[in-house]
Amino acid sequence: MKKFAFAAVAAAALVAGQAQAQSSVTIFGVADIGYLSTSVSGVKQQQITNDLNTSSRLGFRGAEDLGGGLKASFWFEAAMTPQNGTSGGTSTTNKDSVNPGGLTFGRRSTVELSGSFGEVRLGRDYTPTFTNLTVAHHPFGTNGLGNAGQMYYPLKGTSVGGTSAQTNVRASNGINYFSPNFSGVQVNVMYATNNQADNLGAVGDDGKYMGGRISYGNGPLNVALATGKTKYATGDYTQSNFAANYQLGAAKLMYLWGENKVGVTKTTSNLVGVQYQVSETGEIRAGYTMLKASGFAASAGVDDATQAVIGYVHNLSKRTALFTNYSVLDNKGLGKQFVVGGGDKSALTAGGSSTGYEFGIRHSF
Repeated sequence: MKKFAFAAVAAAALVAGQAQAQSSVTIFGVADIGYLSTSVSGVKQQQITNDLNTSSRLGFRGAEDLGGGLKASFWFEAAMTPQNGTSGGTSTTNKDSVNPGGLTFGRRSTVELSGSFGEVRLGRDYTPTFTNLTVAHHPFGTNGLGNAGQMYYPLKGTSVGGTSAQTNVRASNGINYFSPNFSGVQVNVMYATNNQADNLGAVGDDGKYMGGRISYGNGPLNVALATGKTKYATGDYTQSNFAANYQLGAAKLMYLWGENKVGVTKTTSNLVGVQYQVSETGEIRAGYTMLKASGFAASAGVDDATQAVIGYVHNLSKRTALFTNYSVLDNKGLGKQFVVGGGDKSALTAGGSSTGYEFGIRHSF
């Protein structure tokens, strides 16, 4: 009887150990904080702020092995601002911007199923076009003085009809599919609804999104083409971009083209950049972007612009890094729309310029 009881306990322990090995839950995050100084048409501002190198976040992710190559998982990720402890916003219908003040998983909130067919994610996730704006394809990604968002995101509130697109980074209520990697080729397609009734005509479609991306990466060469469209009652929003980079020794050479259309308004940007590994722990980053604008009313203050930026990242460990950046941004003609680092745009004069520098620390956990 004792032998039977011992065997039963051992079997139960073995089953429990196998169950634990088949599933896992991880808490993860990034804390990024630093000093930012900007000068906009001579008006200076200093800040202790966040997200200068990488977006601060707190997240929970987990996975369960279902057997036969099938896996179920989840990913809940919230934005954070370490300097004051508040959280970021989200969008519930892909046409609004909501910040309830509490912890919201507005960066990513998905449940996934993956296998030999690829991966399907349901919920709020990055749009296919956003991937080409990350640090893998842009020297600075979407953070800091050199961030891609300054030249590659749609301009809020300046387009015909007043459309303020919300899907240039993420879309809510989505179905996001990633194909397996076929000899370096991968496809990503996404559909997102606004969770509203369809019988409302143009208003019923307001906030619906459809986009796709195809990429190729093999050896030193990586290229990707993406496009996405969101329907809005006041003017549809279309975002398209193409990214290419080539690893040449210690240098990754980069090119990025991007276009944002809202109604008859359009901005087109071209970037050449580099990420250069100067040592095992240090990397120099640099980029130059040229933006062309068309279709905007003179009162919008949108014209061509250029931006130059250089920076350095020093890794103290695999999880901790120090960084610094410097940037100059010039508006052309009557333009007074673009400033570096979220500086005081109200101080910008027509055809004015802005400069900025920043330094800080990033810690991942």
